[in-house]
Amino acid sequence: MPKLAPPPPVTPESWRTLLALTAELAALAPWEFAYDRDVAGLIDPVTGEKRIGSVLGNAGQVFAIVIYRRAGLRWILSLLDDLPDDLEDLNQADGMDCLKVELVPKRELTKEDLTVLKSAAFKPAGKGAVWPQFRSADPGWHPWYINQAEADQLLADLPRLLAFYKMFEEYPELFLDHAPTDIPFLPVVLPGRPLSPNDIDWRPLLPPPDTDSQPFQPADENLDKLRSLKRLADSTFEFDCTFLEAGSFIENGRPCFGRFCLMVESRRGMVLGMSMQSGGLTPGEAAGRGLVESLLKAGCLPKQIVIGGSRFQNVLQPLCDTLHIRLTPASSLPALEQAVAFLGQQMAGRTP
Repeated sequence: MPKLAPPPPVTPESWRTLLALTAELAALAPWEFAYDRDVAGLIDPVTGEKRIGSVLGNAGQVFAIVIYRRAGLRWILSLLDDLPDDLEDLNQADGMDCLKVELVPKRELTKEDLTVLKSAAFKPAGKGAVWPQFRSADPGWHPWYINQAEADQLLADLPRLLAFYKMFEEYPELFLDHAPTDIPFLPVVLPGRPLSPNDIDWRPLLPPPDTDSQPFQPADENLDKLRSLKRLADSTFEFDCTFLEAGSFIENGRPCFGRFCLMVESRRGMVLGMSMQSGGLTPGEAAGRGLVESLLKAGCLPKQIVIGGSRFQNVLQPLCDTLHIRLTPASSLPALEQAVAFLGQQMAGRTP
């Protein structure tokens, strides 16, 4: 079985400063007066990259600061604009591009977490969820230990977020009269005094374009194989690519979600093809590879392929056009959903 890689190295000086900032965060306890939608905009002083910081914990369950970056901006801005129907959907992991500093019970710390805290002579204030845990989340991967570059990002962002939430505690009506996607951006360089509302630059921020929906182009060899398959005159296949609980594995020393691609014959519910792609692939790339593998395993081409919603339509449409297959988005995939549920139960050891 593949082994987990050790955490990336981070200098002792960085850890000491991060832990001091976390102690200040715990003392401020912004989750007692701020909600997860009371966010702050950050501009990297070196690269100009935009990030968004948010507090978790007003519900009394998770106590953390989360800093969304890159693809994570699309997720958090979409969340601010319109709350998703199912936040428990594992496919939400595709939007998890962020750094998180969380206060957890000691039992939730790993051996590696405890080694860092012991080396820094860390002593928590109080009991319960008072132990700091630092994690990095990339789309398609389970949260992992931070590296030095991410530690440097936290060292730049945490003081500014602490300054923002100290100001917000004093001015609790800060977000009134502002749209959900109006983001209060902090100064690139903090003034040498406490922040005030006059220091904030409110900017409307829209989710960046989705760059993961590029048309999938199979290898020429596979395309020739697909064109040579027999065609079924009156047939409909259902297809999807999704994360499954208990479907993770180790890749390059890190825990990775598995993207499971299934193809099912609609009328009889027969599974025609299944493959697992790495969560490190974009959803579109995984779906494209999975569709090719599923069609080759099925050994035939259908008249129609039905997919769940429009998520993969732009990705798969050119290939389906080339193969003269009608691609149809649908709100539900009854046969495939039953197969996915059964597979998930099997993988979790809960055989129905």
